[in-house]
Amino acid sequence: MRLTLLTLQTLFMRSKMRTASLIVGAVLVVPFALHCGAARADYLIPDSVQLTPVAQFPGTKGYMAPDYAAQRARLHSVYLVPVEVFLAPDSPYKGIDPEEMAQVTRTFAQILTQEVIKDMTVVDTPQPDSLILQIALTDVRLEKQGFRLRNLTPVGVAINGVKRVAGISKISFKTMTVQAIGASGDNETLLFAIDNPPRPGDVQESVRLDEIPKVLATKARNLRAVFQTIRDAH
Repeated sequence: MRLTLLTLQTLFMRSKMRTASLIVGAVLVVPFALHCGAARADYLIPDSVQLTPVAQFPGTKGYMAPDYAAQRARLHSVYLVPVEVFLAPDSPYKGIDPEEMAQVTRTFAQILTQEVIKDMTVVDTPQPDSLILQIALTDVRLEKQGFRLRNLTPVGVAINGVKRVAGISKISFKTMTVQAIGASGDNETLLFAIDNPPRPGDVQESVRLDEIPKVLATKARNLRAVFQTIRDAH
């Protein structure tokens, strides 16, 4: 399957536009996302990509080009497109600070570099021999701890003060799906695509923003395992 030059450029432009939208303020982020459909769980992966279930990972779907091995052999570097985040339309909370969200994407990019592409040559700008890797957290639902009367008590005030000092966030991630696309930098050939949501039946526990690196590390390892499974099946 080939992505046309226009399609690939559109993907990169959407990435730049959405990344830019994160720094203009929380008031502008949500209207922009909802207007352009960025909250769709399948937004990163084009509708034309035929995903198939990955039996070893219930709920996960993937695609790999029939000639992946030959295509991949021609590529000698990896360019990681800035990680994106798409809030679900029904997210209980949408007012996260843009810098906090940017910190999440930077953290995930660092984890991906250390966990998924650690043995590859990573470049700052895409080259003709680069694998273009684009990853997003989609269908994200956020929660925020509400106001409680106990916060007005001396104990409550003291607890909140300790939390602020410790960097404990009141914002939590409730759900998220990891999506990934890999394409060659020279002829825009789509090499693989992965949609890795939580497993069906999993209890979705809220994870505080300051605890999210642990979850992202697990997500990165799962993404690597899914990719290796799909690759080995071809």
